[in-house]
Amino acid sequence: MWGFQQAPVPAASDDPAVDADLCGKTTAVVSNPDVPGSLTALQHELSKIPIAEKAALAHAQGLKPEIFNDDHVLQFLWAEKFDAALAAKRLVRYWSDRFKLFGPDKFVLPLTLKGALKDDSLALSRGYVQLLADTDTAGRAVLYLDWSSHEPSIGYSQESMHRVFWYMAHVAVENPKILETGIVLVIYPQEARLDQFDHSLWNTIADSCRYSLPISWRATHIVHPNRFFSIIHPVFMASLPQDVQDRVVVHSGTKMKVLANLLRYCLPWDKIPSDIGGCLDIEFDQWLSDRMAKEDQELLEKPSSTSSSSLVFSSILNPVESRSSENNNAGNPLEGRALGLLSQLIQSGQTSSLPNAVASAVPALPPIQPNSFAGIDSNQLFLDLVHSSNSGQSSNGNAAGGDKRGDNSKQPAKGPKSIIKSGRKSDPRMDAAVEAKMNDPDLSLVDALRQGGFVFPNIDDTNAPQYTVVDSDNVKITQRKNQLLRRLRSMKKKS
Repeated sequence: MWGFQQAPVPAASDDPAVDADLCGKTTAVVSNPDVPGSLTALQHELSKIPIAEKAALAHAQGLKPEIFNDDHVLQFLWAEKFDAALAAKRLVRYWSDRFKLFGPDKFVLPLTLKGALKDDSLALSRGYVQLLADTDTAGRAVLYLDWSSHEPSIGYSQESMHRVFWYMAHVAVENPKILETGIVLVIYPQEARLDQFDHSLWNTIADSCRYSLPISWRATHIVHPNRFFSIIHPVFMASLPQDVQDRVVVHSGTKMKVLANLLRYCLPWDKIPSDIGGCLDIEFDQWLSDRMAKEDQELLEKPSSTSSSSLVFSSILNPVESRSSENNNAGNPLEGRALGLLSQLIQSGQTSSLPNAVASAVPALPPIQPNSFAGIDSNQLFLDLVHSSNSGQSSNGNAAGGDKRGDNSKQPAKGPKSIIKSGRKSDPRMDAAVEAKMNDPDLSLVDALRQGGFVFPNIDDTNAPQYTVVDSDNVKITQRKNQLLRRLRSMKKKS
């Protein structure tokens, strides 16, 4: 209707593998893989990759060898259907990209809310990317992306949101079955503005899915596109290679038609969010709170550095280089060589011989401290995450005024802070709106928000659809209403 192809009825195509992935009947899954043989083959393939390309991997293994166990390696073998050569390339690219994305200070920290994500609470709180609680009927994880939630103007960077996507993908593959069944993306652009489609961000996410992350990207569903989508659809598709384009399905039309189409692709109405016509009520605030509690508990139960590094990583360096390094770094043969190589190449300007992800990072590498991550202060990291909404609102003006810090700045991002609930002061305006609605159940949600102190400058414009109305903090009225509804439901549950 608006210049893009709507969802077809699943049928046989030129590529049976595409049909299988779209309809949740993937036939290329490896059954009873030869794990020992595959690990040996991967070790051989890693030894053939030049040290310049795997410098980030070697440096990470030197800093945190316990990360590199067989389970870590197997994730990449599953992602490439146990093709050792492709798995080795994905593993090397993963650590190069992780080095660039998280920086030298955080790239070996655990991918947890209080670990590598400790400075990304603002981007996390937007709910731009969410992992749905249940898989689809084919057993695949579903990542839900609401484009209307992307507001970088409030103070977070594109890299920060990219890190949030990495985090959600890693949470998904904590379920071992997802390594086999894969991941489906569901994108909801209906309430998004044209400026909220971030082509650069989407490109980095797509590249991570294809080349870096240990996931199998099965399909992408774009549900209820709005009018501007016809403008960005060619750009969106052009950013994807042909094999990924074949797995993109656009669903438009009436609510019932879209639900019927999604059902054909293993996405029944009880497994999709209410925003797109399903019955799944997403409580993202609660999800984050529960997730933090789970990670804290796992940290308490986890034994201290008892796992050993996989034998696959015993020859990341070439044999001659490894023996030479052993003489100079008896306790850690890989670390000194990798760190030295990264430093030498960066200082001499020879970044062209590094993979793109490492070459463009150009960081100042930290000094080697074998136990530098052993004593992480969890309480301090938690305090870094939790910010009051009052301080967030007062700093929002600075962010909008053009205070553009680099992504490596030690200062926290400006704007509304984390919505992690533990110990956080709630927005007094929302508290007042909840009280007003509780005192007068007949009061409309908008009037309750107004009584609470929220200001919606354009709400009286009869020509503007309500989903385009934003408050004085540039937050959509639909989001404010959803927040109020969640608070009211929470109050009712407590009572």
